Amino acid sequence: MIMKKLFNLMIAGMALTSFSVGAQTYVNDMLQADVERDCYIEGGSLLYNDNADAFYGDGSYVQKSSASIPSALIFNRDIWGNKNLTGFIINVLVPNDRPDFDEFITVEYSTDELNYHEIPDMKIEKSYDAVQGNSYWIDVWYQAALPAGVKEIKVTMVANEEVANWIPCYRRTEIFYEGGDAYEYVQPPYLMIVPTEFAVDFETENYSIDMAGSQNATSTIEVVDNPVKDEVNGSDKVLKIVQDPTDSNWGWENADWFGVAIGMLSGEDNQLTEITEADGRYLHFQILRSENSVFGMETWGGTCAYKNQEIPFTGSENWQEIVIDLQEYIGTTFQQFYFSPNEKYGTDNVTVAETTYLDNIYISDASTPSGIAGNEVSALRAWGGQGTLYVQGEASEVFVYSVSGVEIGAYAFDGFLQVNLVSGIYLVKSGDSVSKVIVY
Repeated sequence: MIMKKLFNLMIAGMALTSFSVGAQTYVNDMLQADVERDCYIEGGSLLYNDNADAFYGDGSYVQKSSASIPSALIFNRDIWGNKNLTGFIINVLVPNDRPDFDEFITVEYSTDELNYHEIPDMKIEKSYDAVQGNSYWIDVWYQAALPAGVKEIKVTMVANEEVANWIPCYRRTEIFYEGGDAYEYVQPPYLMIVPTEFAVDFETENYSIDMAGSQNATSTIEVVDNPVKDEVNGSDKVLKIVQDPTDSNWGWENADWFGVAIGMLSGEDNQLTEITEADGRYLHFQILRSENSVFGMETWGGTCAYKNQEIPFTGSENWQEIVIDLQEYIGTTFQQFYFSPNEKYGTDNVTVAETTYLDNIYISDASTPSGIAGNEVSALRAWGGQGTLYVQGEASEVFVYSVSGVEIGAYAFDGFLQVNLVSGIYLVKSGDSVSKVIVY
């Protein structure tokens, strides 16, 4: 087998001599001719689709031919002029409903072309583009810098007979080598995120809002000034939802179906939010509403099955923070959070126009409304900019926390403070007063 491998790589090296000259990275778009020319194939045979438009909208891909036999593609340094590998980026297409996608592909390296080792510090990330993929496929990206002296990498599509119909589509390989471009991490497009400590706060355009129910002519949703700034919510802007019972009946049992779908975008129109145990399984949002109700709630898009939920609510003249435990849905994703002020998703139990204010929607690892006790509106003026937190006022010391209560830093204060921070929601504390600030 080793002789066959060496022979195949000699032929590949001879065939690609002209291709390698001046090339800065090696790219294989997984056409059958390119794969059979450039790779040593180990294990089961492969299936090729050199025209994948019908499935995804672009490119080609490779699959293994049997669920019970793993198939490995080995990329050796001979292909690009006997230069050692320095890094790689690999793209695989998988169905959106497979939370255990990382168990079906392995990537290893070898310095002697015989023994293979796990890739150190390999990043595995999912991205999703609803425009392509028929709202079903997601891309998985594997990438890493390689240790010195690496001669080849082996990408194996692992066998799993329990899910015989689930076969990843191996779409693209890019390899960095000595003398070519240096490997640098590339963020995948439409990267799926866990938005821990990232909030839809209606202060900046980091969200989408859609009123679900186009026939609701007089019910409205709009961003307005906060009518009640208190210890729970001292922010400037909130979402105002007015549900009018005079809207025409749709002829369904749920009357004139009404609610608002809110996308947690973070700059990407098709952003998916992922629910995880370690980083965020608790959905938080703040409500100001005087009437009692039973809210209707769901997630839309992605794989999360949080549907047709009814949440009892006791009205108040002050803001309240609601926390929903999504433990049952860990490993799944959603695109929009859907909220209805009424349990019937309509106006069955509404006789007069009712107003609900909604604000500060975020995912966190904290199960309580706030990680800091005594969350009062601060006498300091604190506000966020792009990557920067600003604080102005009178105090001797200022503390900055995440929304889950983890201290970010303690700062001596002489009237003005500027701190560089990643995008997110933060609590700024001085004495007994606290402000919530969004850094975008």
